[in-house]
Amino acid sequence: MGKEIKIPDTYKYISAFLTMRCNLNCSFCLNAFDKNFNRKSFEEISGEQWVEALNKIESRSDVPITLTGGEPSLHKDFIYIINNLKPELNIDFLTNLSWGKKGLEKFILKVDPNRIKRDAPYASIRVSYHPEQMGNGIKLAENAKKLQDAGFSIGIWSVLYPSQQQLSAINQMQFVCKDAKIDFRIKEFTGEYKGEIYGNYSKFPGSAFNSKETLQGMCKTTELLMGPCGDVYRCHRDAFAGENPVGNITSPYFKIKDIFRPCDKYGQCHPCDVKVKTNYKQELGHTSVEIKNVK
Repeated sequence: MGKEIKIPDTYKYISAFLTMRCNLNCSFCLNAFDKNFNRKSFEEISGEQWVEALNKIESRSDVPITLTGGEPSLHKDFIYIINNLKPELNIDFLTNLSWGKKGLEKFILKVDPNRIKRDAPYASIRVSYHPEQMGNGIKLAENAKKLQDAGFSIGIWSVLYPSQQQLSAINQMQFVCKDAKIDFRIKEFTGEYKGEIYGNYSKFPGSAFNSKETLQGMCKTTELLMGPCGDVYRCHRDAFAGENPVGNITSPYFKIKDIFRPCDKYGQCHPCDVKVKTNYKQELGHTSVEIKNVK
């Protein structure tokens, strides 16, 4: 099984990208921030491999393992992974909940709601509402309500993408969720729309948005980011590009090194890494990475 993997005190987030595949095709997906992103190019390890690797992790109660993607439920062993992670590990996940009736029923039947519950200021199952793919969201709210009635901690989130369709749909969805007594929240859009940059990147100016000229620097992450094949990455930019892994979580010799690493991609950072945002306690002012000695 290998040695235990101790999560450093400086780490604030653990993310296991079970798959990069998705059953939706949103125009502003952060996975596809780089135009060369290819969902089908990522190899995937089995549920058994994920469980063996993740069960080596020694984390804190306030830093769960977040299962994500892509759409994590598309991994063939999604439920197996949830049910076989050791109880000492808190878990949550991100999903579009586009599972179909049978998928929803199977999940309710086979997963204990108490396995995906923890003390946090937001729901453990965080559902993304994408109007351009989901329409008015009524069916999504109905599915979320079924999970909530079955005892699951669930909420719906939507990104404030500044298109009129998105903003109008979000406005209506707030009332749909209020009537269904489902927690509904909005997230700031991270990216570019009609030539305007959205999000606060003041901590590391000029770091993101695919600059033609890149700089060198030293970068240190506060997150454990694991790709579909188990590779561990120093940032989201590398994870979605499938480049520069610093190890593999399945290796019996893997150990987290809480250090600054050299990087020559300053100017092409992923917005998720350098955006000033809230941390896991919903406190504003956090960035996923720290960068120094830029030149």
